[in-house]
Amino acid sequence: MTYTDEQLEAVQHVVERVAANWDAATTDKVDEELGHALQEAGVELDAEDVYTLASAIETNHGTVTASKVLTASR
Repeated sequence: MTYTDEQLEAVQHVVERVAANWDAATTDKVDEELGHALQEAGVELDAEDVYTLASAIETNHGTVTASKVLTASR
């Protein structure tokens, strides 16, 4: 899926918030929390993209640039 700059900006804010609180958690837990936070923010991502971001958060210990992760997964 292709995302607009506005969507990516919103996703980045959510990723930063989730990463700050859940960077030491498992990918599955981060995926769950990221999904909830995105829903609360009114941002819709494919489930695969949410999991990809969650995995990056866990792997990189919270330091994630959403646009780079989502572009690399294409």
